[in-house]
Amino acid sequence: MNEMNIAELLADQLEKLLSARVNAESLAILEAGGADLSLWQEIEEMGVADVMRTGDDDAGLGWQDCAELFRVLGRHAAPLPLAETLFARRLMSQANLDIPEGPLALIDPSANADIQLDGSGCLQGEAAMVSWASWATQLLGLARRGDEAFLFSVAASDVAARLEQCDSLGRAPTSAVDFSGITPLAVVAMSDTSQIRSGLAVMRALMISGACDKVVELAVDYANTRKQFGKPIGKFQALQHQLAEASCRAAATEMAGKYACRELDNNQFLAGAAVAKYTASVAAKDVSRIGHQVFGAIGITDEHELHYYTRRLWQWRAEAGNERYWSEQLGNKVLAAGSEQLWSSLTA
Repeated sequence: MNEMNIAELLADQLEKLLSARVNAESLAILEAGGADLSLWQEIEEMGVADVMRTGDDDAGLGWQDCAELFRVLGRHAAPLPLAETLFARRLMSQANLDIPEGPLALIDPSANADIQLDGSGCLQGEAAMVSWASWATQLLGLARRGDEAFLFSVAASDVAARLEQCDSLGRAPTSAVDFSGITPLAVVAMSDTSQIRSGLAVMRALMISGACDKVVELAVDYANTRKQFGKPIGKFQALQHQLAEASCRAAATEMAGKYACRELDNNQFLAGAAVAKYTASVAAKDVSRIGHQVFGAIGITDEHELHYYTRRLWQWRAEAGNERYWSEQLGNKVLAAGSEQLWSSLTA
């Protein structure tokens, strides 16, 4: 069985599991502070969380192989940090760090995280918003000392008393974490941090892609069943145009995400991530808007499932750099290359 068959099989198994276990009720329990640890255990037993590890005895699947896994997680607004754990375990295996059991939390460098590594080897500073910190066995992030950058891991037990719950649009468990005076479990110097920033951006772009698909699916189904003036509202041309726009945004986001995965697998960390996250962040805004326009008042009620996906779209849009951040990164890259490289960069 080749790598693509393994990835397709795991994505199909994950789709079936989440379809059976995740619904509006389970998402509401998560947002109220509950945790379905049995779902995490089932996923661990499937082996999904380890497929991106790069050790000699690991599957070592790449981003292209695992793109659909991330999209499945977004499509179900998965109530657990599997996406973060997949990427964190990949980073830890590449850095030859010991990988713990259980879920991992990743500190987004773009989320007001100012963490320094002092001369005694202790961390100083805090991260304003860390998703899933209260679930994690370890937290993984970037620290700086002068011009140097370091990948570090911290035991969740060492910062458990320092977690301060934060409100977020997605309502997933999110905490501010004070790392001052904490000695990390491991520290590895990194000459290039773009892999982490770009990987987080592509991860979120793929999840946005899956969630956009779900919103479009819900909107189309509602438009075909809700009747007004004697016929389904989906028969009205104005609404058809809106749904077509949402579908195009969702399709463009999927393609941009897959392009970025190919770039990451080829160790090209900037351009693909910029295109994917910019496209996804714009789509998150537009698809959410159109979804709520189709549903009208019922779509904003807490009882309806639509908001579980649109709120996460807005949350993921902001995480790992929004569309403005990544458009600036892409623009700076083009400007630095010079006008003579413009055409080749557009057509490559």
